[in-house]
Amino acid sequence: MTPPTIERREPALVLVLSIVTFGIYLPFWYHGIYRDLEALDGRTPTGHGFWLDFFLVVLTLAIYGIWVDYRISRQIAEFEERNDLGPVQDTTIVVVILDVAAYATAFWTNFVTSAIQQDQINRVVEKMQARLANELGESV
Repeated sequence: MTPPTIERREPALVLVLSIVTFGIYLPFWYHGIYRDLEALDGRTPTGHGFWLDFFLVVLTLAIYGIWVDYRISRQIAEFEERNDLGPVQDTTIVVVILDVAAYATAFWTNFVTSAIQQDQINRVVEKMQARLANELGESV
């Protein structure tokens, strides 16, 4: 198992950039996450391309975005479980609660959702790299 090349983004930076740009950064972040998940798992979270999902989020006034965030967190957790990458941290419930709360907080809690998901992806890649280093160390 060779970890794919995935751009490491700091969760705190994702949060700060989302806040500073009043959310304009988020579509760029989501586009990167779709690429990362496709490289990692061979599929996008919803099975659709980024642009179709982005259109559906806009069309439904972000209601579809709750489903997208749920699927992102679920896909990461399923990948960890399928590849036996240690304790799985499933954040799907937290993500859905934050996304629903976003309607009451002018979408500020949605920024936290993105930071949580970025942390999840970073952890998965780190676990894969550690496993690879361990396997290479044992075979030498």
